[in-house]
Amino acid sequence: MYDPEEMSLDAHPQEDELFLVQLGDHIRTLRRARSLGLEPFSDQVGVHRTHLYKIEKGQLNAGILTYLKIARVLDLSLSELFAAIPPEEKSTQDSGQ
Repeated sequence: MYDPEEMSLDAHPQEDELFLVQLGDHIRTLRRARSLGLEPFSDQVGVHRTHLYKIEKGQLNAGILTYLKIARVLDLSLSELFAAIPPEEKSTQDSGQ
């Protein structure tokens, strides 16, 4: 059964913030590689440019459907969009050592 306490993002806020920054950097790099400006890209994705700006800066954790739209505009699958983000490394504290 779903337990909201178990799914809390507050458990590792620094790791969460790092992930969002890395994902935002990746999205920005992909957008620029396709010579897309922020405003035309946001129009294609269907979100306001300030919303997309915050995503690219890692300041906003968007919904999964927004990330899906971003991936589609970049001609990627959702898994390809997330694949470039390094996996979390287990700390020694998490592994019980």
